[in-house]
Amino acid sequence: MGKKFALIHLGNDENYGLVFVAGELLKQEQAIRWFDGDLDGVISEICVWEPDFVCFSPLTTTFDYAVKLAEKIKEKCPKVKTVFGGHHVYAVQNVSKERGIDIVVIGPAYGIIDKIINNNNKETITGTPTFPENMFPAREEYFESISRIANRHRKYIMSHFGCIYNCSYCSTSLVRKRVGAENYKRCWLVRRPVNHLIEESKILLKYNTKEISLEDDDILAGNDAEAWLADFSKAWEKEIGLSIYANVTPLTVLQSSDKTLKILAGLAKSVQMGLQTCRPGSLKLFNRQFQNEEQVKKAYDRLSSFNIKVKLELIIGLPVEDPIGDAIDTIKMAQRIGPGTFVACFPLMLYPGTVLYDKCLANGILLNESCNYEWHDGCGSVKFDLTTAKQIRNLTKMATMFCRYNIDEQWMRALVKMDINDISSKNLSECQYYESLIFRHGDEVRDEFDEILASMNFKY
Repeated sequence: MGKKFALIHLGNDENYGLVFVAGELLKQEQAIRWFDGDLDGVISEICVWEPDFVCFSPLTTTFDYAVKLAEKIKEKCPKVKTVFGGHHVYAVQNVSKERGIDIVVIGPAYGIIDKIINNNNKETITGTPTFPENMFPAREEYFESISRIANRHRKYIMSHFGCIYNCSYCSTSLVRKRVGAENYKRCWLVRRPVNHLIEESKILLKYNTKEISLEDDDILAGNDAEAWLADFSKAWEKEIGLSIYANVTPLTVLQSSDKTLKILAGLAKSVQMGLQTCRPGSLKLFNRQFQNEEQVKKAYDRLSSFNIKVKLELIIGLPVEDPIGDAIDTIKMAQRIGPGTFVACFPLMLYPGTVLYDKCLANGILLNESCNYEWHDGCGSVKFDLTTAKQIRNLTKMATMFCRYNIDEQWMRALVKMDINDISSKNLSECQYYESLIFRHGDEVRDEFDEILASMNFKY
């Protein structure tokens, strides 16, 4: 008889990585049950079930809360062992010393279930990378237990879990360094079989799903992109048919053939493309000095020529000499590249283990203790003076409007100096999301917005 593993959901987004852990546990004939860690009374529910192990895969956003929850669980259920994995513990050393943590899993959970079960000490266990065809997420069990995620109108899938770039604000370089370039290429940059994704997506059809985000960092990356997209698009149209959107980057858009983009246009009516920042010095800070406005504009126009809508993503609040001027230049660049398009503007979040995080620490750049890693609240990781911080926050709130309606710089500089109360802050976040839905789906979503909003929980 297998052991009992309690799996803890945290936050407003699907715990996609832990869903794959659940699949591996079921494959190893272990018993699993999901619990919503954000609900009152969850500790009592867990203890009544009497699990052998309680598993967490917290993002940086929820890590501290996860540790406190683990401590409380162990107080009520002293015999239970807590297991922590995921990107945050991958990046942060000495996590195993936290009082609420018994076992830390570094990397994938494949090939180590027996090690977890037979562990008798406080220990760090390193997982074994596996090929994508061996990875099977258990999503139905998850949705049946975590209804607030199951009822979200938008859900996502991933065909591979790697990225071809080494942006300084991203953990890609850390993962590649830890597992080795060859392992990364074979296990992170190889796509999952099309039929696996289709079977996974059939489950989503059962749960109020209106659209799918294909969350690969770049769906056009890799020499096999054209062939894979052709197979996937054909199967998707035949068996799923839900609205879909994907992520691309300017470089791969320009490198892709017309045939590839035609296939993409038949699959996804809109894509997300990272513009990120404008000034050469800021691009260098992000390790994206190969990118410039001309390249991004050509990529935008090329996608538009295939009737693919393009959402531009920006990052502001950088540790530079003139952060407000830098941010406004980035917004103005977005206005030039995609007039009237939808823009999402994020405050810079510095995650442990990333090159830029370490660089800021090494250079004495103060970090903001108020940063909760929630982009809707507009509070980033760099600690600015109060006036600058307010303007960065206001720019993240208003950049969508500034670009969508081509607001002049003089108006921008005046508006970002305003004091925004909680009600206005919430309304602005809701307006941003409303604009994103209108951008992807058109006027048909207007009557459904209140229903969609009910499943959201903006940290405004």
